[in-house]
Amino acid sequence: MSWLIRKSPFGKNEDPVEHLVNLLANDASKEGSPLSDLDRKILAEENPDNEPIPGELRARAKQLIARFFEAEPWDDLERDPKSFVSSLEWASDSTCSNIVMLAEETACEISGPLPRLRGWRLIKDRFQLVGCAVLFIVILGASVAAIQAVFGWK
Repeated sequence: MSWLIRKSPFGKNEDPVEHLVNLLANDASKEGSPLSDLDRKILAEENPDNEPIPGELRARAKQLIARFFEAEPWDDLERDPKSFVSSLEWASDSTCSNIVMLAEETACEISGPLPRLRGWRLIKDRFQLVGCAVLFIVILGASVAAIQAVFGWK
């Protein structure tokens, strides 16, 4: 994916969170167990108090979200700007709704823990860390020396 600034595919009157909920509801309807209006409302609302989402809705939504993640490759965001994964990016910019929180939890569960570095990669990582620390100290010392030279401090 290129690091370009992209324009939102959603208009002024379109809400990416509502779009995500609609995509999830359409997928649930295809499955044969549609989401109720209350379920849609719970998924779309912002959750500032971290109130728990009902267990059955949480499990169903996470299962549906996992299917979207498996079906849509992460590197094809440019192809369909209103896909679930791309819409998730726009929905997470404005607020933290329940559907965004569930999608984040699902993504973390799917990816699992990061593998530990071993061998040469671990050594290389440590050398880079030490190198950055040394470079920081050198730059800090050079800036102090430059300030002393400019102001004539001793």
